[in-house]
Amino acid sequence: MKIVEINNLDKTILPTKKVEEFRHFDIYSIFEKDLDFKIKENIDIKEFEYLKNDYFYNIYFVNNKLLIEDETLKEAINIQEEDFEESFNKLYKLNSYFSHKTLTLKLLKPLDKPLNIINIFKAENSFIAQSLNIEIFANNYIIETFENQDLKQSVLNLNRKYELKENITANISRIQTLNNASIITNIKTVLKENSTLNFVSLDYKATLALNIFDSKLESKNSSLNIDAIVKNFNEEKSANIAFIEHLEESTISDIKIKHLLDKKAQALFDISSTVQNSAKFAKAFQNSQTILLSDEAKINANPRLQIYVDELEASHGASCGTLNEDELYYLCSRGISKNKAKQMIIESIELKVIRKIDIKAIRRYIKDIKRINHV
Repeated sequence: MKIVEINNLDKTILPTKKVEEFRHFDIYSIFEKDLDFKIKENIDIKEFEYLKNDYFYNIYFVNNKLLIEDETLKEAINIQEEDFEESFNKLYKLNSYFSHKTLTLKLLKPLDKPLNIINIFKAENSFIAQSLNIEIFANNYIIETFENQDLKQSVLNLNRKYELKENITANISRIQTLNNASIITNIKTVLKENSTLNFVSLDYKATLALNIFDSKLESKNSSLNIDAIVKNFNEEKSANIAFIEHLEESTISDIKIKHLLDKKAQALFDISSTVQNSAKFAKAFQNSQTILLSDEAKINANPRLQIYVDELEASHGASCGTLNEDELYYLCSRGISKNKAKQMIIESIELKVIRKIDIKAIRRYIKDIKRINHV
């Protein structure tokens, strides 16, 4: 069965090249693939024990169920189902055709270790719809891990809503190393007054990876900071699309994405930030930096600002180039081979993003995941 054949489906929610953000990034073809819509039961999570880490609280998210084994977490976490919400991002609505409820995880207390949400998928030529709201009532660190060696041409449509209560700072990291799959992550943020969300996204390996951010900054002194790395070294396609709207005074958005593209890899950076006249003293920043490692790799960068107020700070920019020849020459002059020198420079670019995460245990964990997946 094809997604476009679902009964009562409003096909306008499926983006085509007629949609501005997708003019240079065609994903409509994945909705016309023949896919299996049955959820695979009896997944043995023991296969994924290697993703657990003693420095974290580890929970599994499998078949739209959260599995919590650690008894100490049950006082800090509340799980319930809630009604499905609307979003500016139309693909967010797609999951409502499979379930009218969304799982909500309420993180009620500060944890003494980061919370690792391990997302487990077992599928072949399947469509997987998954939705999770995370409400954060206390300062915490969260890492979401998406790792499978082979999903065999499956399509994942994942919804995430991050809601921060007043005066909260949350640090959320996400590492994706899904092989032979297409993953669409629809991210909605709700930030209350004086709250700050620091979000780090690391995308590797997926045949197609699309992140869509929907954020309305409706509370004073709320801040959204997104740092991301996209590393595509074959024929993968990646995109980061964001709709950011500043509606209240002294709100901040800062979106920085680095791309490392080789062979026939393609990437899209399409960030739209709107500052309404009610958002005095807002700050809106966008930046795309791309390193092209082959003549066939492509980047389409579209930073966009719409400003309706005078009292603000705003900037946007996009740069594109190759590896620094002076740095290559310096390393090679010290007896390092050219290939090794390139690898060292690429890793240093990645580290600039990974070091935005100030918990060493999370950085080490990401290094281990990268090593397992050879990325």
